[in-house]
Amino acid sequence: MINNLKIGDKVKFLKSNDFGTIVKIISERKIQVEDSSLFLSIVNVKDLVKIDDHTDTVQAYGDVVFSKESKENTSVKIMSRQNLNEVKIDLHIENLSNDFFAMTNFEIVQVQIKKCEDALIDAINSNAQKLIIVHGIGEGVLKKEVHNMLKMFELRYFVSINGGSTEVML
Repeated sequence: MINNLKIGDKVKFLKSNDFGTIVKIISERKIQVEDSSLFLSIVNVKDLVKIDDHTDTVQAYGDVVFSKESKENTSVKIMSRQNLNEVKIDLHIENLSNDFFAMTNFEIVQVQIKKCEDALIDAINSNAQKLIIVHGIGEGVLKKEVHNMLKMFELRYFVSINGGSTEVML
């Protein structure tokens, strides 16, 4: 299934408007990708499209239709600049620690909350406008702890449609 994908390949995420680079092939179906925000995530091969010289344009993916008028091109540049003010952190424990198998569930949640708090403080200090916290769907224990922490900071947040992430307005 991943015969045509290798480390260093540029890819497009099918479920978002983001691009990335393959940094590790985990299995036949799972690949670790560094996205445009330098965020590492483990992705199913089915959710990626390899970018080659013939498809390395926005039009090839149908994201945005560019007009020859300079006004529309300027607005696209502003949108991409706003994306730089967005910070994303994935709290899945396999992305945070190599020895999580030896940890209890309580210890895992504590590591995840500490990383989340550190990312939140860094995002606030970097004048980011939005923080996306990927906590996963699961049983909701981590999501509840993340939301409790956000309430302590008195921040507005929104849960994604599938419930696997939370967007925080800074």
